[in-house]
Amino acid sequence: RSSDRAFWPDSNSFQPDAHPDIRFAHVMSSRKGTTPTELEVFDRKKRRVMDQEITENTLGFIERQSAAGKPFFAFVTYTQTHEPVDPHPDFYGSTGHGSFADVLAQTDIYVGQLLSKLEELGLTENTIFIFTSDNGREGVPRSFGFTGPWRSGMFSPYEGSLRVPFLIRWPQKIPAQRVSNEVVHQLDVFPTIAKFVGATLPKDRVLDGVDQSDFFMGETDTSARESLVIYIGNTLFGAKWRNWKILLKEMDSDTYSIREMAYPSVYNLIVDPKEEVPELNYLNDTWVDFPLYQVIEDHEASLATDPQLPVGD
Repeated sequence: RSSDRAFWPDSNSFQPDAHPDIRFAHVMSSRKGTTPTELEVFDRKKRRVMDQEITENTLGFIERQSAAGKPFFAFVTYTQTHEPVDPHPDFYGSTGHGSFADVLAQTDIYVGQLLSKLEELGLTENTIFIFTSDNGREGVPRSFGFTGPWRSGMFSPYEGSLRVPFLIRWPQKIPAQRVSNEVVHQLDVFPTIAKFVGATLPKDRVLDGVDQSDFFMGETDTSARESLVIYIGNTLFGAKWRNWKILLKEMDSDTYSIREMAYPSVYNLIVDPKEEVPELNYLNDTWVDFPLYQVIEDHEASLATDPQLPVGD
């Protein structure tokens, strides 16, 4: 559930009898094979300390696995910088630039604590560490964030929503300080990590990710992926192929209203990274219709043979 629900307990307009499914969010706790139990209500007060607790729990988990001589996988999902942006009391006002900046500083410290723990336990060399995000900046003014030259933010089909930082560290295996603008999808992480650790992937299902191990390890400068499809919810908005993008629908960045078009917009993201002028020099580039539409056609054909599972399955 979204951290938006942390607003509810402190809201003077909240009406718990408005719908039978309306209830406060709770912090949940469980271990493998056990039923999750509800802990505290997830309100603004709890939210301020939530990421610190996530960090402390992760540090404890790493210590226990290290002491037992066991490998481990830790998926650390910080709740910030999603709204409501509430820094821990130790970080409130620490930057002098508002809560959003405080939360960035807070997250930097927490991530540093994880890295320091690996170093302390002698696990750095044999641990793959990934730092990334699930989407671009928020649309709420006080937590806009920054997307550089890229247009818009979360809940849009534009680059400011789709592009996120992705850092991966594996000393002696992945070259350090290497920077690339090649296309990599979050779905690629699963098969890539499986390849790194020698795991066997299941054969009874379709995996949408591709193995990026050669690319990450510097054996090639080219990503194993050159295309992706763009969805908002269950609606297909378009596709990307190399530095080109096609949008079957456009969206207003302020109101999020969707505009249907008689003819799709095509953007060259090198020439027009802000996606401001569709079909720039388009008479010279009509050839790009073919690979862009092929991405969409291949995707739709795959759905015919392997339909998407309903949400929750």
